[in-house]
Amino acid sequence: MRAMRASFCLALLAACGGGSSAVAPATPSTSTPGDTSSATAPTTPTAPAKPAGPPVARTVDTVDEQFGLRVPDPYRWMEGNDNKERDAWMLAHAAHAAAHLERLPGREELLGRIRALGGDVASSGNVQLAGGRTFFYDTAAGASLPVLKVRDADGKERVLVDPATVEASGGHAALNSYSVSPDGEIVAYDISTGGSEVSSIKLITVDTGAHLPDEVPMVWGEFPAYWLADGSGFFYTQMVTPPPGGDPIQNMKGRIHVLGKPVADDVDILVGDRSQSMKFEPQEFPTVYVSPGTAWAVAQGGGARTESRLAVAKLASVDRSGAAATAWRVIAGYDDFVNFQFVHGDRAYMTSFKDTPNMQLVSVALSKPDLKTARVEVAEDPQARITAVSDARDALYYVMTVAGQSTLYRRPWAAKRGTAITLPYAGMIRGLQGDPLRDGVVFAIASWVKPNTFFAYAPKTKKVTPIGIGTQSDADFSGIVAEEVEATSADGTKVPLSILRRADLALDGTHPAIVNGYGGYGFSIDPNFDPTRLAWLERGGVLAYAHVRGGGEKGRRWYLDGKGAKKANGVADFVACGEYLVAKGYSSHRKVAAQGGSMGGVLVGMAITSRPDVFGAANISVGVVNPARLSVADNGSNQYAEVGDPRTEEGFKQIVAMDPYQHVVDGTAYPATIFTVGLNDRRVAPWMTGKMAARMLKATSSGRPVLVRIDTDAGHGVGSTRDQRFREIADVWSFFLSVGGVTPPG
Repeated sequence: MRAMRASFCLALLAACGGGSSAVAPATPSTSTPGDTSSATAPTTPTAPAKPAGPPVARTVDTVDEQFGLRVPDPYRWMEGNDNKERDAWMLAHAAHAAAHLERLPGREELLGRIRALGGDVASSGNVQLAGGRTFFYDTAAGASLPVLKVRDADGKERVLVDPATVEASGGHAALNSYSVSPDGEIVAYDISTGGSEVSSIKLITVDTGAHLPDEVPMVWGEFPAYWLADGSGFFYTQMVTPPPGGDPIQNMKGRIHVLGKPVADDVDILVGDRSQSMKFEPQEFPTVYVSPGTAWAVAQGGGARTESRLAVAKLASVDRSGAAATAWRVIAGYDDFVNFQFVHGDRAYMTSFKDTPNMQLVSVALSKPDLKTARVEVAEDPQARITAVSDARDALYYVMTVAGQSTLYRRPWAAKRGTAITLPYAGMIRGLQGDPLRDGVVFAIASWVKPNTFFAYAPKTKKVTPIGIGTQSDADFSGIVAEEVEATSADGTKVPLSILRRADLALDGTHPAIVNGYGGYGFSIDPNFDPTRLAWLERGGVLAYAHVRGGGEKGRRWYLDGKGAKKANGVADFVACGEYLVAKGYSSHRKVAAQGGSMGGVLVGMAITSRPDVFGAANISVGVVNPARLSVADNGSNQYAEVGDPRTEEGFKQIVAMDPYQHVVDGTAYPATIFTVGLNDRRVAPWMTGKMAARMLKATSSGRPVLVRIDTDAGHGVGSTRDQRFREIADVWSFFLSVGGVTPPG
């Protein structure tokens, strides 16, 4: 959550961009590391809930005192993994939310329209090239989940993996990722159940469709197999079973599997402090890459951050004894601000944003890897940012993007400059993929109002042609316009804002509007097509996407200006975007809804607690809404690089300053709010949602509803079925419309 191989550095966002609930004890007496004191008084009596009202959560008198701050935590008791009292409260609240949502006028009609627009769409993507074949995910019209398909050299297509046929316990099965051996003969795919993303790697032969007996358990779904060049095996990153109360997202291992040998015989390659030449902290993810046609292996350390650590060794010298004793030669640390892309020949290529906020592409000779002597392959452009890089046999391909509009460049390996490739139409390039063993690339062009379509570029003919992969939709967006405007933030900063609306919409302040934001990890909200949006837009609704600081839309500086201690800048940007919609006549305060998920929970949570007057409603989905307690949440320490380390005074204070739960004030008129969460979420602890909802319910004086919508067969959204997604959209939109006094036409 790509052609840029460093994408795994955004793995587990807010998790990027997003762990099963925390493993702190269910009792409310545990303090974060570094606390000087923490006291728990007897619980206060539970107020009886009104028959038609939401369940009321009990409170405890827990206060943490750390670094001179006094931090109350009245719902500390909700934390923990096996917490039956918390689970009972959340499920009761889910029943209350379901009953509330079922009564909303026009909800079923809206759901029907969303299904009609999205359910009959055929969609394909996530393309990979290998062995003269094209592999891709394909979701047929009416299907719930994508299958993995292969297109052979003769153009014939067939299904390789259909998760619907997989026997699964713990919920429905879904594909999380896949990788293909360099010769295109074997596919390794990650599959999990119930949206948990805790996967097994399974192997299937492409020619016969037969599965191999090799199966690797306990792999996070975003980490595919990284094949050896000869296809004899692969490196992989594996989770470990934690001790009681431990975090399963920590202490991952880099390992190697040889085809045909028992998985039990797999050996460690990168493990914690055992890898003396490249040690790993518990929260880091160790990964080993090998590129076809090279003699080198690249070791990478990273996590939920925008930069990575890199080291290299000759593949033949990688220690396979299990001692993890390879003599890695370090290329870069986190403070070098690079991300690995690929190895071509004897050079490692990486993007760098040290003193180059829009990034440049550099390479180093692996025989003497020294960033001080790195060769600049693609210089930084002060206006455009590098958004994709890929290697093919014939050339280096890269993408430069300005305000959601991309240009694709080709630079032959022996050349010094790239040449722009003429595209069939303007848009955002996504999914750039090459094969180091064949010429050319494939890529998709995306926009807000036109279905995504994949194209292939053939260097011999210099032609760009569609390849029959993409989104096929009959949704008519001809009457919809996409506007790119700027809102002015509190400090005068101009904030990009993308607005979708009907072209004939009168700007009279009467329309329901949703402003969506994220603002974390340098992640950009780029143009993409979703036919279900038409169900909102055709009814006169407005959809806006706020490109706030903390994201990457305007480069590295833009990200840093909304990160950590500067998170408030992104919140102010988001508020300014909501106010822009009102000032310009798109909507009114009552009808503007704030929406964000995962790390966007910090953004939206702080926006509605700091400026509740701006928004009439809000939706926080699988949100980080109590970051001050990340230290006891699964996948929590992985987030320290983004939000701050609570074990330090500086980190703790900046986390508390951005914690929405800590900013809820009794007697405040908060917007109507619907929290959406999957109980199998392994990226962001669901108890954060429970605590925030309970706190808002007790504090708000507005009389507006606070709901917790729960899906027991979902996690962070990855692997959810189409209809799960459609139902959530219909529920949230119907909630927004009812709060704004708008009834969807039946």
